[in-house]
Amino acid sequence: MVVGLSACLTLLSFGCHNSKSKAGSSAASTHNRQNNRKSEPKPAATVKAPHAGKSATKHMTFTAANNPTTMAGRGAPDLDNPQSPAAWVFIDGKGGKFKEEGGQPLLQWFVDDAVGSSPKFRVEAFEPLLGTPRDFKAVLRTIESEDGSDLVYGIAARDGMFEVGREYSLLNPGDDFVVRNGLTGDEVKEISPLPAGKYAIAAGVTNSASGQQTLAVTYFTVRSDE
Repeated sequence: MVVGLSACLTLLSFGCHNSKSKAGSSAASTHNRQNNRKSEPKPAATVKAPHAGKSATKHMTFTAANNPTTMAGRGAPDLDNPQSPAAWVFIDGKGGKFKEEGGQPLLQWFVDDAVGSSPKFRVEAFEPLLGTPRDFKAVLRTIESEDGSDLVYGIAARDGMFEVGREYSLLNPGDDFVVRNGLTGDEVKEISPLPAGKYAIAAGVTNSASGQQTLAVTYFTVRSDE
């Protein structure tokens, strides 16, 4: 099964489009707490470890010559051409390959090497077109699974909190995200480990300051732990 552009856009709107309003009160509360702390004495500087859901930034600088789209023979990244994306979703540090079907280029990026049931993801973007995107929303869904389960989750970063180049847990990306079960509509703290099978993550990456945005779709396989 391959997901077309219209289906990807539908997936992104499903379960994610209300994340800003759901996160509003929490964001406002955080803002108020930050303002209150401004008047308090500052403690001695300490080295703070990243949240359990994310790791240190590993930002890669892609040029017009070395970016994954151009390297795959798709030409330069193009915000108006989904087959030439300007952002890419890495799974457990693994990049993908662009493929064709029936002589037609697919927009999906296929990660060949299987990953574990609790993978991490990282988004890289082509800065000459996108600048520094700070907004992210995605849908994770099952393509096929060994146990017959069908999972759909919306994953959306709170306004301006997303970091390109930072590695996040796909199952629990942290407090800067809203995760919603796409089948029930319920907000969840984390996603259970993924059953063995094939999955797709369709992500919209946006620079709100410039209005520039792109779609990135990655297919990956979760191996059996047995």
